[in-house]
Amino acid sequence: MRLTIIAGANGSGKTTFALSYAEFSGLEFINADEIAKELNPEAMDHEKFNAGKIFLRRIEELLNQKQDLILETTMSGKYLIKIIQKAKESGYFIDIFYLYLEDVIDNVARVQNRVYNGGHDIPKEDIIRRYYRSRKLFFEQYKAMADRWFLFFNADDEFEEVANFADGELTVLHEPYYNTFVGGLQ
Repeated sequence: MRLTIIAGANGSGKTTFALSYAEFSGLEFINADEIAKELNPEAMDHEKFNAGKIFLRRIEELLNQKQDLILETTMSGKYLIKIIQKAKESGYFIDIFYLYLEDVIDNVARVQNRVYNGGHDIPKEDIIRRYYRSRKLFFEQYKAMADRWFLFFNADDEFEEVANFADGELTVLHEPYYNTFVGGLQ
């Protein structure tokens, strides 16, 4: 059984990556924004609370059924700790794919571009807060909970693998990007 977590701040390319990965792997993909869109595409912001409840309930159902799944998250909160702990106790293998951009301004610009093209908006303050919190929580807490993790720099939607951790060994594939990521933690 496998729990795959696609994480990163808003605008980092999580949904694009996750949809491709889900198609490739055949695993069920769960995303709170997609649930909100299904509930009310014209007023997603009004459905965030309900979508969040459905998102968590669906994860719980799949874990109880011992099903493989992919979930997407900004990883800017600690609710995933209990999910990962439950999954590990049930024998799940935990993969984390963390995507990032070089600067928070890039994340803000990508979200603005998404809105311009008809996608959903995220307040700028939320993007900025999540950018720093997400990176810090990934590096200081969540990566230690994973059986395997991958760090991807996604400046040009090319998902360049920077580092990974598997079988107890860290492999840095692009040292300048890795050092920039680690050095930018606050």
